[in-house]
Amino acid sequence: MADSSYALLTLDDLEEGQNVFSLELHSEDLELKDEFFTFHSLVKAEVKVRRSMDNFNLEGVVSCKIAGDCYRCLKAAEQAVEARFHLSVQRRQASPEELESAEEDGYIEIVDPGTRQVDIGEYIREAIILDLPMRLPTANVEGNCPQCGEDLTEDSNKDKQEETDPRWAALGKIEFSSSEEST
Repeated sequence: MADSSYALLTLDDLEEGQNVFSLELHSEDLELKDEFFTFHSLVKAEVKVRRSMDNFNLEGVVSCKIAGDCYRCLKAAEQAVEARFHLSVQRRQASPEELESAEEDGYIEIVDPGTRQVDIGEYIREAIILDLPMRLPTANVEGNCPQCGEDLTEDSNKDKQEETDPRWAALGKIEFSSSEEST
């Protein structure tokens, strides 16, 4: 099994069929950085590996917490992030074309038959980064800010937008004649 302090997957320790293991990694080790968020130290990953001889199909769920400022009320906010990743590791000889194709795909890794460990840290890091929200907090189920309770839906701003500026009221009084009356 993989060591809990690293993101190394020891291929020979996995039995044929379904394997499940958990990892706890430090966000610093994964080099998780963002200009808008800070990452809590601990990143958890649960990985299911289905082994069939020298083929390993991984499905992982990664979770961590991020902190930042609420974009509405500017109070400190915290949010859980859950991301998923998939990876297929094949331990076999491969042609240069196969290796290039696998590298372009990004979710297939072909390794030499003598390879004993695979580092899945980059896949965990990429999954988290791709699932980061645009801003904190994201609306809850009702569409309200979890920090200040303000309605974040676009319909809440509709009433404000429909109010007309009194400076434009004079334009509303202009009457236009139809084209039929002018002929």
